[in-house]
Amino acid sequence: MNSLFLGSVRRLKEEVGVPVVVSVQGEDLFLGQLEEPWRGRTLELLAERAREADAFVAPSRFYANVMRELLGVDDERMRVVSLGIRLHSEEKGLEGEGVVSEGGREGDRTVVGYLARICPEKGFHHLVEAFEELAMRPGGERLHLHVAGYLGPADRPYFEKLEERLQTRGLGERFRYLGEVDLEQKRAFLRSLDLFSVPTVYQEAKGLSILEAMAEGVPVVQPNHGSFPEILEKTGGGLLVEPDSPAALAEALARLLANPAYRDQLGKSGQAGVREHYNTEVMARRTVDLYQELAAPVLS
Repeated sequence: MNSLFLGSVRRLKEEVGVPVVVSVQGEDLFLGQLEEPWRGRTLELLAERAREADAFVAPSRFYANVMRELLGVDDERMRVVSLGIRLHSEEKGLEGEGVVSEGGREGDRTVVGYLARICPEKGFHHLVEAFEELAMRPGGERLHLHVAGYLGPADRPYFEKLEERLQTRGLGERFRYLGEVDLEQKRAFLRSLDLFSVPTVYQEAKGLSILEAMAEGVPVVQPNHGSFPEILEKTGGGLLVEPDSPAALAEALARLLANPAYRDQLGKSGQAGVREHYNTEVMARRTVDLYQELAAPVLS
């Protein structure tokens, strides 16, 4: 269950008589939006009820530390099981060297991509600003920005303002928004990219978008916060930059755009790292191991 349902732990244990494991995967964003005194009171109640759970599972070391402090959970009960994504092992390349994206193979352009919800929190405006900077540099006429992801009604004015800004700067024809995409469209989109970035403003707990990009052999450039450092430490599939800095983002993108061999190296490394550390089989195995450990005293 999610930690926002901690109030039901006691009743579950009374009714079922088994250990209860609680997941934590981004609740701090919701809790941070509550106004006082409700935020303080909610955290107080959650911390009180957290004492009744047998274990908590976080998707990253970063987020385990966040929620350990927020809920007052001891180290022993806060575990980490990294996310896993479904790999297409039946396809050529994924069992061996790995395939890299086909982004710039046409030779007439290079493409930087973004696939996430279109909103300020995900830092879409930072990527737009970095793209503008790069597009105006010598050789930047080959650069394109392709974007996909959910755009809600509340964020449409934000998106339209940025789109108009690109049009005003003469970059409208090199910007493309594909809307929401299904699984196959997502994979095709990612494979069309040379580089990928979702430069979040907030500290991301999971990093699912960059795992999906790296699984398709696309190098990533991400802010040095949240779960991104530990993911890239394990995979070697990209670069970290100063958070909330379009200039730093632009410089890192420029470095990789100027070096196709390095891009391919990062793409292959990232894909291999996702295959080893972030696939569904690894996630399932670690989850089962945790459940068996917790259930052993009850089943013995």
